[in-house]
Amino acid sequence: MSLFSVLNVGARGLHTSQMGMDITGQNITNADVEGYSRKRLNLTTLYAKNSAFGQVGIGADIVNIERMRSAFLDQQIRRQNTEIGYFSEITATFNRVETILCEPSDIGIMQYVDQFFNSWHNLANNPSDIAARTMVRTEAQTMVEHFNRTAKELADLRQQKNDEIPMRVNRINQISIQILNLNHEIASVELGNQNANDSRDKRDLLLSELSKLIDISVTENNLGQITVTTAGNVLVAPHYVQQLEVFTKEKFSTVTMDDGTLRQIEIAKDIAIRFSDSKAEYNPPGGHLRGLIDSRDIYIPEYQKRLDELAIGFVNSINEAHRQGYSLDGFSGFDFFAFEGAPNGPQVAGSGGTYFIGTNQKDPNAPYLIGAASIKLSAAITSSVRNIAAATGDQVLKADKFTIDQGEYKFGDHPVQIYRDENNEIQARNIVSNTVTIRTTVVNPPNPDTTYTLQEGVDYRIDYTMGTFQMLHNGFDGNKFEIEFSYNVGGFKGPGDNSNALRISELRNALSMSPNGIGEPTATFAEYYSSVIGRLGLNTNQARSNLETRVFLAEQYMQQQDMISGVSLDEEMANLIRFQHTYTAAARLITTVDKMIETLLNM
Repeated sequence: MSLFSVLNVGARGLHTSQMGMDITGQNITNADVEGYSRKRLNLTTLYAKNSAFGQVGIGADIVNIERMRSAFLDQQIRRQNTEIGYFSEITATFNRVETILCEPSDIGIMQYVDQFFNSWHNLANNPSDIAARTMVRTEAQTMVEHFNRTAKELADLRQQKNDEIPMRVNRINQISIQILNLNHEIASVELGNQNANDSRDKRDLLLSELSKLIDISVTENNLGQITVTTAGNVLVAPHYVQQLEVFTKEKFSTVTMDDGTLRQIEIAKDIAIRFSDSKAEYNPPGGHLRGLIDSRDIYIPEYQKRLDELAIGFVNSINEAHRQGYSLDGFSGFDFFAFEGAPNGPQVAGSGGTYFIGTNQKDPNAPYLIGAASIKLSAAITSSVRNIAAATGDQVLKADKFTIDQGEYKFGDHPVQIYRDENNEIQARNIVSNTVTIRTTVVNPPNPDTTYTLQEGVDYRIDYTMGTFQMLHNGFDGNKFEIEFSYNVGGFKGPGDNSNALRISELRNALSMSPNGIGEPTATFAEYYSSVIGRLGLNTNQARSNLETRVFLAEQYMQQQDMISGVSLDEEMANLIRFQHTYTAAARLITTVDKMIETLLNM
């Protein structure tokens, strides 16, 4: 080996040592950068064949700069990230529902229900006292407002989840485009048999974020480009990206009407997701996006339904007892509560609550929302506290029939009084709610003398207390109306009677909810609501436990990954000193050879 060959050995030593110091410096400065993987300089020995001695070393050469990372651990971390994204969203939803329901506390619904029953107990002590009656109405209104507010907050929470879906979809699309660009960048670098280490770090960081949003599968080709799929559809390919898009999807439910016909009614308009190219609807199998959809469609509606069931059961029980009592003026048949704009008709559960399906003059196909969101005081109670039925009477339920010729009245202009005697002298007051059936005989062809049953709220309205009905339109050419009804008769025990007030106050401990297989109630209002709160607590704990388990597993995998890809400052400082010494030694070698060459030249 000549002296000039030794100079080349020294030059290679300087080059490899300087590159080692550069890599070490990069590791040190990026030690705290998220997603950075430690880089390692791989060296190899250069040698030449000598005829006398065989292979002779001629220095060191750089093989490549290797990124220290485990692809298997990345895959496991992404799998746990999907679960973390899902359960973090579910846990947040349950925590928010707990905050809205606020049970047990002094501002929860059951606290206002108790105060409502307490006011009835107080009224029973002095049933003719206007102040006590006013207190009943005030406590009832306070309770109603809390039902309304709780229902609104649950509906707002559901809408918030719905509105968040497009934001998540936009982020998924942004990540997909960035991954596609990195695919191109990595392929162009590694086509020259080099490692695109920093680009791969960026891509892995994006994949980690994407895996929290949706469930993904990742495969890599021999050029370093990846294909990302979700739910069996390609999201990103080496040279292609398929965007997600949102659209409004109407949700319908089939309900059987009173006449036996089926009707499809729209109960919600929600955000749905599809692939922009294939237009196939996308239902993410996991991740944060799945958590948003399940919160919106399953978990929040479940508690909306439970709250509505409590409100409906409460209203039905109180109204049934109140209709049988007598007001301060001796009238009965009053409802205490009502639902805003809800006619009688079939019911169906919707995403925002429970609906009455009926028709009205404004919108014949409109469903009416009933439940906690629309509960209110009845018009009779709102107009006067004297209509609160604290007394009872010796009631006898009787059925009767009233016939009226259509031609005798101009229907729709004024209410028509119903009578319960042949001479039309005794007015049918205190008619029992939901017992009126009105039929008319259609005399026009093609079906002469066909009997048609009218629908309340569609064809007519009725005042059960005053015993009047009023037609809503002139769409029938019958020659008469037959009205069948039931009414209460009996003596009013007087304004000092408190029997019905006591009866209503005792409904607090009556079995009114959770019917069994034969329709018998098995729980009080408090027991029913306690079971709902208990179920919420169980769901919250399960979601939180699942989240903690997934976080723990992800942390374990990340710790293993950090052992491989993490930067140890102590190790890097040792490497820095090592490369410094090799650089100094290589420089000393060059200096020594230079002096030797100078000596030869001066001889």
